[in-house]
Formats: sequence, structure tokens, C-alpha cells
Amino acid sequence: MDFGPYADWQRALEEAFFSPDWDGHPVIMYIDDRVAEQLQDRFSLAAPLAEAVRRVIRPDEPRPYEAVERYEASKGVSSEDAPAVLPLLACSVVAATRMAHDGNRRASNYHSHFSELLAGREGMLTSADYAAVAEMWQRLASWQVQWGSYRGLCTIPSPGDVPRHQARIGYALSQAVLRGTDRQLLPKFFDVMRARSAGAWPLPGAVLLQGVRVWDQAGKFSPAFQKALDHPEFRPLVGRLLGRLADVWDGSTEYVRHGTPRGELVVRFENRRLGWLARFQRPGAAEYQLDRGVALRQLGETNYYAVDGLELPADRSLRAGVQLIGEAVAVSRPASSLVVLTHNESLDCRTSVDRFVPGEEHMVLAAPEAARDVEAVLDKAASPNRSPKSSLSWLPKGWVLYPRVVFEDAVTLKAAIRDVEGALLAVQPAPQFKASLQGGLLLAPKLSKKLYLAGGEPDLVLPDGASGEAVLDGRQQDPPFQARGVPIPLWPRALAPGDHVLEAEGSALAFTTAEGAPSPAEPGSVIGFAVTGAEAAAFASAGSDTPLVRGADLGAAGLGAAPRVVLCRRRAQETVFVSSDGRAWRIAEPDTPSWWSRLPQAPSDYRFEVDVRAGGGWILQLRQGEWCVEPAYPETPSFAPGPEHRAWADAVRGAADAGSGELWDAFVAMAWEVAEC
Repeated sequence: MDFGPYADWQRALEEAFFSPDWDGHPVIMYIDDRVAEQLQDRFSLAAPLAEAVRRVIRPDEPRPYEAVERYEASKGVSSEDAPAVLPLLACSVVAATRMAHDGNRRASNYHSHFSELLAGREGMLTSADYAAVAEMWQRLASWQVQWGSYRGLCTIPSPGDVPRHQARIGYALSQAVLRGTDRQLLPKFFDVMRARSAGAWPLPGAVLLQGVRVWDQAGKFSPAFQKALDHPEFRPLVGRLLGRLADVWDGSTEYVRHGTPRGELVVRFENRRLGWLARFQRPGAAEYQLDRGVALRQLGETNYYAVDGLELPADRSLRAGVQLIGEAVAVSRPASSLVVLTHNESLDCRTSVDRFVPGEEHMVLAAPEAARDVEAVLDKAASPNRSPKSSLSWLPKGWVLYPRVVFEDAVTLKAAIRDVEGALLAVQPAPQFKASLQGGLLLAPKLSKKLYLAGGEPDLVLPDGASGEAVLDGRQQDPPFQARGVPIPLWPRALAPGDHVLEAEGSALAFTTAEGAPSPAEPGSVIGFAVTGAEAAAFASAGSDTPLVRGADLGAAGLGAAPRVVLCRRRAQETVFVSSDGRAWRIAEPDTPSWWSRLPQAPSDYRFEVDVRAGGGWILQLRQGEWCVEPAYPETPSFAPGPEHRAWADAVRGAADAGSGELWDAFVAMAWEVAEC
């Protein structure tokens, strides 16, 4: 099969929809026939999208997409690259965009459009064949969610959110209803809806769906989006998508295009006071200047930044959202009537999070319009012993604090949130798209990511909507696992050391347990090069009474040479190393690690280490205008002086009066010889 054009489209689609340019932006992989043509021109692709996919599928075989699945598997599991299924999924979206454009078939007849696109006629690719494509959507969504916001915020619905009558095609439908021009209108629409709701935000997708249908500017949306609003089968997906976009709206009517690096404003709680921090997916510049006179300063080596010049969090800024734009970055916080805080290990304080995390302790701050919903959810899903507080001096005016909130059951929590909807929809636990293993005690991570200590097996994470049925090492688990939306520990099952396979929800998860880490095998007979003095034999031989050297052990410094380290004082104006073989180079002083200050007994930063790799020499340091000389395993200079050594000679002659002793005198004498060359 010719996977060349398919691979080219894979790279193009990942760059177009899942690159770091989408950091902080919701990603909708909208592709219709026109967008596909634009992408082909933009990336100079030889074959059209549908043609590239037709070359690698077999519509007349029982498993038409088997070659694509094998190709995906051949690429291996890489957190860097998206699953190699993007061209096929893009075609599934193109088919969804055609559903309302054909007068000969019902608009809802998705599979006839999909079959005609990739097989040339109807009836070849049916709904029975489509389960593999739905699983590909779930793998893509799981990969994107693992990246947080760095590869764009995921808008692919979780399995539990797809209507049963659209259980397979709902993933493609969710990406086919909103064009880029539609998204640019949504901030204005959200601003209108928030004003009408007396500040309550975000609103449920169903409420937004009703609002957008009667909005006086709804006629500016694309015809496809307007038809989706009116179609009873598409409408639920449109509502969920609008709710997801509203969850991350930053409160501004200005549309920030993707490609603008975005940071997230988070609320900090420390010393009974609320404040702001900015968080980026990865550390960037040390400082940023934003509008309104706001500046960001990086905190140590973390991806958090202090925010200077911004008014402390208050009722208005939390409920309305904040957006700040600089020359090279945008920083924002979505409008919300809720703030959920957990302990931040990196900063040793509490910071706000996007979602509830089952099993962790939370502080929940709720505005008046959200307090009733919060209490309803806590009554149904949270641990007891809560005492809401509303009279604390640091609370925003009118807000209520719910301390020490713990949710042990994610399924119950999600059900409770959907009963009340409202702002809590934005903070429900992250979706799970496929079964996976997490945690556990790895024995040798560099050797294998699937080798665990017996008794330290990993936990099983089931996807949303899971039945809990599973087969472990060929035995059906009876009763089934309790699918509570939280990790299920496997260690209580007392598995014997060895290989294990867990089959759950269509996934086969393999891992191995052992009583201890494997030891490297020692050969019965060592083969190497016999050494006499400093000379090694030309041919390898078996072990004998003479020393043997293997590989590059002998090196340039002689048998048994080991790295040598010397200590240099910090804060010198200049530090130079001059070696015994006529080389010289400047040494950069490393920064003191920021985490030293958090150690129980912080090490002294008076000196830093220098690894001596050139056979020894001297460390020359200029301090307060005077040179100082420190030995670094020096030897008598052993090179023929020449013009190429003048930099070395200049350094030695400059510090000639600072040293003493026979070895240093030999260095100075050689430096004068070089100067005369």
C-alpha cells in the first residue's frame, strides 16, 4: 500500500489542528471539501485528502481500515505525535458536512455519504464497519486530553456524552457544525447571554442553544450551523459544543486567534488572601509586558509567573473574566461564578484548577447565583463534615466558601452536576476516553514502562460510560469492577509474578510483575584487549591474568581514568581553564538551582563544580581586578609550542605572577616560548 500521501496528510493535519499554536484554544477539526482543498494548497500536498485515504483502505474486505490501524501501531506510542489516524478522521468529518447538502438522501444518512467519499458508491462502507473509526476518535481525544491545553482544548465528546443513536458517528458530527467564521461570532453572543443571565456563567449548553436560535445576529452564522441548530438529531451535539466553548470563554468580545501564545490566569490562596498567578504550559520568557500596565515575572524555573499591576481577584473580575494581551502573549481567565482550589505542590499554596479531581481535597468558592447548585451537588456526591462560610474578610463580596470538599466517586459527581447543570458543568472531572493503567511501582523504567513490583501493580482507569466488565488473565471478573470514575487498584487481587493481560471496554492492557528488578547478565567469559603498560593489543582475546579493556575504557587518559572535579569560587569576573596540552577556554558560572532554598539544609552556593576532562591544568580566576590560580590536576606541559597555542599562552602570561611552584613555572616558561613563535 502507498502510505506516502497519507503520511503527508497526517503531518499537515497535525500542524493545522493540533500544533502548540492552539495552546489554550478549543480545537474543532472542521473540514469540508473547500477546507480540504485549502489545506492541500497550503501544505503543497500531491494527492487530495480522499484520494490519499482511498489508497490505504479496502472497502470490500471485512476490516476495511485494518491497514490504517497497522500503520498507526507501527508508529508506536509517542506522546509527541498525534495518533496516525488524522486523514481518515478528517474524511469522516467531510462526510458529516455533506449530510445536509444532498437532496436525494435523508440528511441523517451519514454512512451513504462516507461510503461514497471513500469507496465511490453507497453501501460499501456501512455502520457495521464504523466501530473502528469511532475508537480512533477516542484515541485521538485521549491523546489530546493528556496534553492539557498545549495541543488545544479538546472538543471531541466523551463516550458518555454521545447520544446512543449517534454512538459512532457523533464524534465526527461534533466537529462538523462550527466553522472558523462561526467561532468569531460566539464571543459577542456569549457576552449577550451573560448579561441576560444577571452574571451567572457559564450557562448550560441547552440554554445557550435556545438563546442562539433567537439571537438577532444568528443570521450571520454559516448556513450549515443554522441547519444544525434546527435539526433535531444534531441539536444535542451543538448544545454540548456551545457549552464547552462557553466554559473557556475569557469574558472578552475580542476573538483571540490561534497562534497567539496563551497563558492562564489562576487564583492563588495564601496567608488568608486571594491573588493572581499566570500559568503557561511550558516556561517562556523571564518577563512579559501586558496591557493595562500589567507585568509577568517568572517564578524560579517553574511555568508560573507573578502578576504585577492587576487588581486582586474580586466579585466583578471573577464573574466577568479577564483578558490581557501583550506583544507576544495573551493571558486570560474564563468568566465563572465558581473558583475551585487545590494544593499546589510546586508552590506550596492553593491555586485554582479547571476541574474537580476525585479523591483530592478542594476549596470551593461560589458566587450567590451558583451557591445553591454547589450545595445540591455536595449533598449528593461529596464527603460529609462541611461547614460553608460567608463572613470571611478575604472572600469576594457575597461569595460563599465550602472548605475540605472531597469527591470519592466521579460517576456520582458527574451525575449530580448534570442534574443541576449551570456553572458546575465547566468543572466536572476530565473525560476518560479509553481504558488505561496508571500509577504502580515501576521496577526499571529505563528497561520497561510495563514492569511493576509484585504487590505494586498499577490502577485501572475505565472510560466514561464503562460497564465494568473485564477479563483478567483469561478469567471473567465476577462481580464486575465498579465503574465509579476513579482509578481501580489491582494490587488487592494478589497477582502472581509474571505476565498479565487485562481486557476491558475493548482494550487489552498488558503488564508484567516481578519480585525485584532484573540484574544485568554477566558473560561467562570476558572478551577484551590485553593491556601492557599503556598499550592495548590489536586483537581481542578471552580473559586471562593480564588486564583487559573493553570498549572505550582505555580512553586518552590511560587505563582506569575517571572523571575529575575541582571546585571554583563563584562571582569571579572571569574564569579560564588552561590545560596541560595547550588548550584554554572560558568557563561559564552556572546558576544556583531555585529549589535549593526549599531543602531542609540548603547547600552552600559559594563554589561550583568544574569537570576536568582534558588531562589536567589550572583554573585562572580574575577577582577584584587580580588573577588567582588554582591547580586542577596539572601536569608538565607536553606539547610542541606553536602559533595555535597563543590564546593559551596569553591566559597563562596574564596570570604569571599569581601562581608558584615547579609545575606553574613550567606553564609560564612554555607560554613565553609560544609567544616567541
